[in-house]
Amino acid sequence: MDTESVSIIDQNRFKEYVVCLYIRLSMEDDDVSGSSFKTESGSITTQRALLYEYIKSRKEFEGCKVIEKCDDGFSGTHFDNRPQFTEMIELAKKGEIDCIIVKDFSRFGRDYVELGNYLEQLFPFMGVRFISVNDNYDSAELVDGATGGLDVAFKNLIYDYYSREMSKKQRIAWQRMAQQGQYNSNCALYGYRKSEADKHKLVIEPEEAAVVREIFDMKTAGMGTTMIAKTLNDRGIPSPAELYQSRGSTRQWKNKGRKCYWTACKVEDIIRDEKYTGTMVQLKTKLDSVGGKQIKRPQEEWVRVEDTHEAIVTYPQYIKAVSSLKQQKASESKRKKNIYYCGCCGRALFNAHYGTVFCKQRSFKTDSDCRDIEICKHDADMAVLAAVKKEAELYLDRDRLSRQTVKRNASLSVSDRISAIVKSMEAAQKGWFALYDRYADGKLEKEFFLNEKKKYDADMERMEEELAALKQTQEAEESMQGGSKRKADQAVAFLEEDELTEDMKEKLIEKVVVYPGNRIEIVWKFGEHFV
Repeated sequence: MDTESVSIIDQNRFKEYVVCLYIRLSMEDDDVSGSSFKTESGSITTQRALLYEYIKSRKEFEGCKVIEKCDDGFSGTHFDNRPQFTEMIELAKKGEIDCIIVKDFSRFGRDYVELGNYLEQLFPFMGVRFISVNDNYDSAELVDGATGGLDVAFKNLIYDYYSREMSKKQRIAWQRMAQQGQYNSNCALYGYRKSEADKHKLVIEPEEAAVVREIFDMKTAGMGTTMIAKTLNDRGIPSPAELYQSRGSTRQWKNKGRKCYWTACKVEDIIRDEKYTGTMVQLKTKLDSVGGKQIKRPQEEWVRVEDTHEAIVTYPQYIKAVSSLKQQKASESKRKKNIYYCGCCGRALFNAHYGTVFCKQRSFKTDSDCRDIEICKHDADMAVLAAVKKEAELYLDRDRLSRQTVKRNASLSVSDRISAIVKSMEAAQKGWFALYDRYADGKLEKEFFLNEKKKYDADMERMEEELAALKQTQEAEESMQGGSKRKADQAVAFLEEDELTEDMKEKLIEKVVVYPGNRIEIVWKFGEHFV
C-alpha cells in the first residue's frame, strides 16, 4: 500500500477512524445488465456486499468504525434531495467521517459537474478520503494537489448520459404503447385480467366485472360512495387490494399483511376510471425531470384510444355515475370543515346527525379496530376551544416578554454586529482559500496546514454560533415590528369567542386525532408562532 495512504490512517490512530459506506438505488437502476459501463447489479444488497468485501480485503481498515448511509429509490441526478446523502455530508463537515466509499461514481451522483466539486474542492478541504471501488479511484493514492479530474469527469459524464438516454427511451416506449392502446401496468385493472396471448391487452374477469357494474348502478341510483363500500364489505366481496395480494402480487402494498376493505376512495376511483368503457386512457402524469416527481398532465395531453378492450359499462352509464359523484362532492363541500380524525386508522371521522363523530371504518366492518372511536362533537369542540384559548394566552405572555426584551436592547445595533461578523467570516474564508491554494501547490508543509485548518474551523464555529444568536435576536425584533401586533389582536379576538369557529380551524388546527377513551390530540398548524 502507498506510504501516503498509510500515513493518513496513522494520523487518525489518535481518534477512531470512521468509514462511511454510501449506497444508492433509484428506479432508473432496476435493469443495468445491458450497460457496458456497469459491472455489478445496482441492487442495495449487491452494493452492500461489494463494499464490505472491499473493506475486508484492505488491511488498513482493520479496527475502523464502519457506518452505512443508504438512499433507496432516489435519483442520482440530484444531490440535495437525498436524506441519507445529506446526513452523510453534514457528518463529514463536522469531522465525524474520515473516509467515504461507494461502488462507483454513479452511486454517489450522476451530475458530473457536482461530483467534480465534491472531489476537487469539498472533500480535500474537509480532509475526507474518497474511494470508488469499481472505478479504482482512491483520493489517498493521488499525488498532492491532483484529483484525477478529467478521468472522473469523463466517467461520470458517461453515467449521466446513460441515465438520461435510458429515461428518454423509456418515455418514448411508453408514449408508443399508449398511442397503440396497449395496457401498461404491473397489475390488471380490477374487473379485468391480462390476456394470456398479449399481456398488454385486457380481458374481462366475469365475477369482478359484475361487481364493477353493480358499483356503477348503485351510484347512478344516488347511493353514496361510503354506503356502496359498506354494502360490498357486508357481503364479503374482496377488495381489489385483497384480491391482488391473494394472487401473489409482488407489489409493495402499504398495508401488506393486513386485512384490506372497500373504502369510499376506492369506489370513487372505479367510478372515475374511463377505461371501464372500453377506452384506454393513459399518460395522465409525467416526470418533471429525470429522477424527479410525477406531476399531473393537462387533460388535452392524455392519450385516449377507443375500443381497445371489451367495455364493462356503457359510456352513458359512466357519464351518469360521474355526474352523480360530482353532485355528492359538491354537497359535501358545503359542510363545515371537519377536523376530527381516527387515532386507529387515520381516516376522517363521520359527523353523525345525533351529535357525535365516529369512524366509519366500523361501519364497513364491525370487527374493525376503530369500533371504539366515537366522541360527542360538542364536548370535543369545547375541549379544542379551551386549548385554543390557552395557546392564545401563552402567545400574549410571550409577546409581552418579547416586547420588553426588544425595548431593553434597543440601544444596541444588532444589524451592525451581524454585518461585522459576516465581514470577518468572509475575510477568514478568503484567507483559508489562499492558504489551501498554497498547500495544493506544495508550498506549505502538511502539518502546518492541518494546524491552521483546526484554528480556522474553531474560529468559524465560534463566529457561526454568534451569528446564529444575533440573527435570532434580529428575527424577534422584526417579528415585533412587523406582524406581532396583528397576531396579538387575533389572539385577543379568539379569547372572546364562546364557540370553536371556522376561522380558528382554518388558521390554527391541522387536525384533531381522537383515540379510544375520548382522548384527543391536537395537531396545530403553527410552530413557534401562534397565527
